[in-house]
Amino acid sequence: MTTIDENWLFIGTDRRLSECSRIMKQQGFDVFHYDRNVYSKQLSDILDEFSPKHIVFPILQMEGTIPVDKINKDTILYPGVASQDWLASFHDASITIRPYLKEVQFVWENAVLTAEGFLIEYYSSAKRRISGEHFYIAGFGKVGKATAAVLSSLGASVTILARSKEQLGEAAANGYKTMLLPADTVNVTGILVNTIPAKWLQVGTDSTLRIYDLASAPGCLRDNAPDEYYTIHLGLPGKHFPADAAMALSEALLRMNSK
Repeated sequence: MTTIDENWLFIGTDRRLSECSRIMKQQGFDVFHYDRNVYSKQLSDILDEFSPKHIVFPILQMEGTIPVDKINKDTILYPGVASQDWLASFHDASITIRPYLKEVQFVWENAVLTAEGFLIEYYSSAKRRISGEHFYIAGFGKVGKATAAVLSSLGASVTILARSKEQLGEAAANGYKTMLLPADTVNVTGILVNTIPAKWLQVGTDSTLRIYDLASAPGCLRDNAPDEYYTIHLGLPGKHFPADAAMALSEALLRMNSK
């Protein structure tokens, strides 16, 4: 269990991390925030001087990595998005790793904030109301479910696109229209919200399908990029609700250490 005298190092420029470090400092923890996304001599010096018990990494994988000899053996690491290659040296050194993007309650809270953040992006760009509009949502994971719930609660018609029979069945049971995710060109018109983190989408060259991508860079488009109708929206919780997102993260970090 985390004790109040254990020190925390937060790494990254995302506002969620700076807000989270502030929240935990207010709660009495010894906290330092390094406001960059890259390993540097400055970070090396901070590690030597601060000797953190807990290190929270950026939401997206940082540039470079911390040498294992800079980390105490009893330090706990909290990565966001990170490849197995990037984590390999820490695993090899038997350092404890607790990815916060796998903490179930936090992921759901983040999904809800993402869905609400999408509303802000939609209203800002479309200048249209949601009630009576038809939205296609690709994927029915946590973000897809939260987005569908928010849109339908505002009077939108929602169609879920997925390949999984389980997701399609669950979507239908929740009252949404469903459509098998096509393996080739998507021939629908209107508005598509992508929540699938892969380059799966092919659209016709004359398509006017308006695409909002909430998943991840480099986006869902395969070969063509109709810039006029496609936008990618990453980090919506941190962009629109940094205080709420930071509170959710701080609570998740403490839950991960209370078991």
